Amino acid sequence: MKIKSTLLALLAGAAIVVGACGSSTASPSASAATGTVCEQAIAAGEPATTLLGKICAAGVIKIATDPAYPPYSELNAAGEYVGFDSDSARETAERLGVTVEWVTPDWAAVTAGNWGGRWDISIGSMTQTEARAEVVDFLEPYFYEAGYLLVATDSTYTSVADLAGKTICAGESTTHATWIETGFAGSTVVDVFNAPPAGAVLKTYPTDYNCIEAYLAGRTDDWDAMAQSREFMENAIANSDGKLKFLSEEPNFAGRISFALDKSGPDTASAIVAINEIIAAMHADGTLSGFSMTHLSRDVTKP
Repeated sequence: MKIKSTLLALLAGAAIVVGACGSSTASPSASAATGTVCEQAIAAGEPATTLLGKICAAGVIKIATDPAYPPYSELNAAGEYVGFDSDSARETAERLGVTVEWVTPDWAAVTAGNWGGRWDISIGSMTQTEARAEVVDFLEPYFYEAGYLLVATDSTYTSVADLAGKTICAGESTTHATWIETGFAGSTVVDVFNAPPAGAVLKTYPTDYNCIEAYLAGRTDDWDAMAQSREFMENAIANSDGKLKFLSEEPNFAGRISFALDKSGPDTASAIVAINEIIAAMHADGTLSGFSMTHLSRDVTKP
């Protein structure tokens, strides 16, 4: 099945974008003629009790990210965050008119919601799912992603069925782990192409890259395959000294990737409108496509 046709179907469907209620302040437009979003919001009297008002008043947006998730986000030797997500986050902050404060919580804490104000937004390749939408507000997709399997180059596995009963590694609380455990049975927002291997045993690490690190450190019995995105796998394979390869070119599932806000925090309604307009503008002017080509060598921002 072709990814493009599947993701067109995903785009045609309604994204899980939940607007918080109770904000009577009109959200400033990212495409307005003058001033940054926050300059307009402050001038319009955005309440400091809303998420947008809080961010604008502070002049800082706290962004949850992963320092070890290349090529999406990675802390380099110079102490700078680089990657597709990192650039997308910085550009969003610039258009808001605020500076970035990076926060690096465990992924499980991000997807669980109830952030307690420790960060304002997740810009970290979060796939929309029904379960996550119960605790976070998803914004419009900024890119689209499919899940694949990676195996050792010298393995004899050639299909998903070959991995029945085998150990598969994934990052904790990722959609790749969910696919192994549930196959996304009944999901209307994740499109599934292949059922997970029958009887597969899930092995998780705090981050996806820990799976790769364990294998390349010599713990080759830790897992038989790893589940992650194509772009993550390509980066891992390129840095594996020929030890890793794709199981196949066939994806197992595909989904929409979005920024996320905490439902339990300050009113998100005006932030959803304002940041969705920024995302739409970054799609329209080619900014996101440019970041994708720079870091992923393909445009994943279009279905």
